[in-house]
Amino acid sequence: MPSCPSWVDAFLAHRAPLHVYVFDGVSSTVACARGQSIHVTVYLDEQPVGTTEVPCLDSDQRLPPFYRVDGGPVVPGMHELRVDAQTARGLVQGSTLVSLPAFDLPPDGQPAVLGAEIAVGLGPDDLAIGPPQVYPPKGL
Repeated sequence: MPSCPSWVDAFLAHRAPLHVYVFDGVSSTVACARGQSIHVTVYLDEQPVGTTEVPCLDSDQRLPPFYRVDGGPVVPGMHELRVDAQTARGLVQGSTLVSLPAFDLPPDGQPAVLGAEIAVGLGPDDLAIGPPQVYPPKGL
């Protein structure tokens, strides 16, 4: 049997740390009670990996703030990512299946670059989970 390409070996051996970026689209809306915060919990395969608090703001920000949740190293494969956000109006949830880690194969023959960076857009009544990326979202 032929040996695996080096990037496959690197993929299987590497445990990329999970980073989830929660982008705030809710803090200046009626779903966020003044003086309170929204508690966000991130789960991977039904296990909590981290939490963050999104403070309620009095006015819109020019650029939406983000809050990073750091999880532990991720075993390569398919995973369920779930995000729960407790707002003043109730629980907002979203989940998706993701293949982690993401990888980038540089064209110059360099080793594969692996990462588990996921952006989540949090709104008043829903949230959107983006695809896994190798690098953090642009502008961070």
